[in-house]
Amino acid sequence: MFAEFHRTLAPGGYLLWGDYVGNERLQPTHGYGRPVSYESYLLPLDRMVDLLDQAGLVVTARLEQEPGGRVNRPHACLLARKPETP
Repeated sequence: MFAEFHRTLAPGGYLLWGDYVGNERLQPTHGYGRPVSYESYLLPLDRMVDLLDQAGLVVTARLEQEPGGRVNRPHACLLARKPETP
């Protein structure tokens, strides 16, 4: 997925990525009052940074939010940039 972001970004372009982070497998049974059935996986923030790096994107800023209030899981935003081509 991140390789595709790299491919489609213009040189010098930015990607802003935000999501919940962790090391957890989720299997919700209800969403918005309806029954659901799917799996998703939360990845540690450092793993997400590594994946962006492997795709050729450079993380220039990182914001982490700990759970509290209405947020029940750690959340993070990463700003990554595709390097200029020589």
